[in-house]
Amino acid sequence: MDLDQFIEETLLEISGGLKNANAQLKSSEKPDAPNTFLLRPGSQNDRGAGIEFDVAVTTRLEGGGKANAKVRLAVVEAELGGKGGVSNERVSRIKFTICVGQWVG
Repeated sequence: MDLDQFIEETLLEISGGLKNANAQLKSSEKPDAPNTFLLRPGSQNDRGAGIEFDVAVTTRLEGGGKANAKVRLAVVEAELGGKGGVSNERVSRIKFTICVGQWVG
């Protein structure tokens, strides 16, 4: 999975998960009750704000010595198969925090 896809899907799932959890609680309790689960705006993770990512990514050069070799940045994943060719892979860690612009939940 590409890094941009991973970040997008993760943020959407976090937001959707918070909204779904709050909706489920409201349906079993009072519909006008305030939301129980919230993600605080900002980027100070130690204060409960922002979403911190710590991911391992691979940079892979493939091409078997051809002039059209390509570089790909992706979240670490395993691939099985009997593909032939030359592949040079480097794994790095990236840590960053996404600032949340408004209350989510």
